[in-house]
Amino acid sequence: MTTEEYQPKYKWRETWPGEGHQDFVSVDGDLQFGRIYLDLTTSSRARQWRWAISAIPGQRQNILPHNGWQPTAREASRKVEELYEQIKALHGH
Repeated sequence: MTTEEYQPKYKWRETWPGEGHQDFVSVDGDLQFGRIYLDLTTSSRARQWRWAISAIPGQRQNILPHNGWQPTAREASRKVEELYEQIKALHGH
């Protein structure tokens, strides 16, 4: 059985272009709504991808969890994008 790698729907940009960090922000038009980065600490989550979603203008309600870890960058981007779309739908966008 093969599983296809998630293909992000939104644009992802390097947080600090050219510096070599594995750290990216998600963008929808002019709105930056999330971030993923490779956790390089010595914690039990080291070498996993940390994801988090930012507050969205006009957002009145949170959906939890709004951050966490995934084993790959693509899976972390999926968590951010799915949560973003849920928040947009919750607020009629």
